[in-house]
Amino acid sequence: MKILILTILVSLKFFITPTYAKESLPNPRIDEYFEVLSHEKVDFEPTGMVCERVAVREIESLYPSVNYNIVNSISYDQNKTTIGELDVVVFDKNTGKVEAVAEVKCWTSFSGALKKAKSQRMRFLTYLNRNIEIFDNTGKRYSKSLFQNIQKFFTISQAGGVNQGFDFELSLTYKELMVLRSRLLDCKVQGRCPVR
Repeated sequence: MKILILTILVSLKFFITPTYAKESLPNPRIDEYFEVLSHEKVDFEPTGMVCERVAVREIESLYPSVNYNIVNSISYDQNKTTIGELDVVVFDKNTGKVEAVAEVKCWTSFSGALKKAKSQRMRFLTYLNRNIEIFDNTGKRYSKSLFQNIQKFFTISQAGGVNQGFDFELSLTYKELMVLRSRLLDCKVQGRCPVR
């Protein structure tokens, strides 16, 4: 009986250990983003925020800070009711106008995420012709005229999204983004990271 139990335990250890070891290995990309994002006064409780903050960092190579200003979370209201939010907005520093808008969706369902991103873009374009107020999370207000003739709308997902119809994908998978989010939330709860 003891031999049977020992054999079962050894077998279980053989099957469980590789999975556990794989998940506990350090990930330099997660570590790198944790180091950068842990200093930001951002609420990472909404699951999409970590994805948006990583997206801002990763599109900086396409829109360098010398020529562009990238703003995360610009809302638009009608009659003091929030209608929607633009996840990432790229402003041309020379003209002050919006060069590009990106909808960032990191969901387990790529198709559902892409559908949502496209519907949000259409909703914004529809409301742009109405009486709306546009502002960021610092309270700064923007004129609607800055959003006329946007050069590019694009969609961003976690790694793997380009093959599913997204325009751009991040370097981290959905699982890695959620690990990063957990680390950031724990850091803020423990008082080691700034809280918004």
